[in-house]
Amino acid sequence: MPNFCNLVILFTRYPQPGECKTRLIPALGKNGAAETHRALTARTLQTISDHLLPQKAALQIYYDGGSRQQMKEWLGKSFCYNKQKGNTIGERMEQAFMDNVAGEYPVILIGSDCPGLNGSLLLEALNALSRHDVVIGPAADGGYYLIGMTRQANKTARSQLFSDIPWSTAEVFSKTIRQAEKNCLSTHILPTLHDIDTPEDLKYFHHHSHAE
Repeated sequence: MPNFCNLVILFTRYPQPGECKTRLIPALGKNGAAETHRALTARTLQTISDHLLPQKAALQIYYDGGSRQQMKEWLGKSFCYNKQKGNTIGERMEQAFMDNVAGEYPVILIGSDCPGLNGSLLLEALNALSRHDVVIGPAADGGYYLIGMTRQANKTARSQLFSDIPWSTAEVFSKTIRQAEKNCLSTHILPTLHDIDTPEDLKYFHHHSHAE
């Protein structure tokens, strides 16, 4: 039996200049965009470490780009690293849930580009899964920054929540909610936060950076 109660999956990518946060490159340049991605990932990882790991949550990092060794050199050797698998973000998230479906504990998947994500919201997400099948945190651009499921939801609807979703559009969150409703899954919705994807989003990154 595992010695943890919850599993947290962090989705990120290796910060190779020119290959991450590409929509920020016109404003920040390749190196600046990569450094922003580094800072966002570090912030998210610190939040998880401070607030979820003490609550007997295990962490797995699913990455794109780079190698496992590069990821260890960047974020540390103490974490478990898995290469993302799939052609779309939906396929990659679904596979990450499928990798961990055998457990009897809730699974939460978090993106790495939402500076407003804090410990209170993470704990709210975990607590919500004791009463709901699915928890989801909508992003202001129409996507989402967090999705979590109970073991039962994993069994019955993990594929449905990632099927027929127009990824990278403003309809991702609304379509996902419809899929949950269609499959009779109870859903808890977290507050809306801003992802950092475009130059216009940088004001939210700077806001949270200055608030520290």
